[in-house]
Amino acid sequence: MDRNPRPVHVKLAELTPVDAANAPTRVRINRVITREEHQSELTQGVCWMEPGEQTNRWSSREVFDPAEADHWYGSVDETYYIIRGQLRLTWDEGVFELGPDDTVYLAPGWTYHLENVGSEPAFFVYNMTPAQE
Repeated sequence: MDRNPRPVHVKLAELTPVDAANAPTRVRINRVITREEHQSELTQGVCWMEPGEQTNRWSSREVFDPAEADHWYGSVDETYYIIRGQLRLTWDEGVFELGPDDTVYLAPGWTYHLENVGSEPAFFVYNMTPAQE
């Protein structure tokens, strides 16, 4: 790839979300900034989760073990910034209860699961590096 990234302005309303059935973690997402489209070294996206909706289990361990997770990203650093909703993030050693204006860092090397435990739809922004696509 000829790496010459340029600044870009992306309008979320002009993108088509990936429905839950086709998304890697089984909740509706929209990849906003990607390696393929923008030559970025990070992926940025957004996620919508309905009340009671939950992801599958995903891993950012160095090596994928299908016995412990349904999806594998490889060794990535990931962050979420919660805009609205109440989420529960479960990882190998605990649980984080997340709400509006919370940020969480998902370190590489762990397995995760996310659930909307609130009564309203949740919406958050995520970043992942290295870029996934």
